[in-house]
Amino acid sequence: MTRDLGACQVVRPCALSDLACIGRNLAANSRCNPNVPGRIPARYTVQSLPFHAPYFNATYIDYNLVVSNHNRCRVSEFFINLSSKTAVLSLDCPNLDFESNRLTIQHASLQEDRQFSYRIQGTYPLIRLTTNLHASNGLNLCSSLTFADVVALPKFRLNPNNKQTANYLSRDLTLLNIFERECFFWRASLLARYFINSLICNYGCNL
Repeated sequence: MTRDLGACQVVRPCALSDLACIGRNLAANSRCNPNVPGRIPARYTVQSLPFHAPYFNATYIDYNLVVSNHNRCRVSEFFINLSSKTAVLSLDCPNLDFESNRLTIQHASLQEDRQFSYRIQGTYPLIRLTTNLHASNGLNLCSSLTFADVVALPKFRLNPNNKQTANYLSRDLTLLNIFERECFFWRASLLARYFINSLICNYGCNL
């Protein structure tokens, strides 16, 4: 289906459920391999995943991060803008669950960093991942940014490893939406690449 949007031509060549069709379209315009495993596990472990939260002056490292329900993600949008030579691929991921041993490193000017550790588990009702693939870099997923929209905030459990950490952890969730957006800025590419490389077209990215 093609429709004109001013000077734009937007083409939707595939049904959103037809991952093989999406893979063939990407492969025709990039170096990805459409011969993919066709599945990802319902549960897998990432050895460590660091992320930075500038708003909170903190660095976080999730050790032995267990990701569940990633296999339930579905393609929610795929189109090619012929005018801008950009492909847009979005995934909707319901009930993503993350559990890890988290190290928080709190930074402050003119002070030594403080460290806190705790067990954390959180379930997110919906995470929406959107990747723009540009012809100018060969529709290369490995060098493309994935934007994560935390559509609904998580339900989570915390288990501090010591009293110092228990006293540090805030019970005020007013800024949780900001924290989660900063967190998923770093998680988004891993999630998108693993799904796309496994089920749509393999770009050979390091996750």
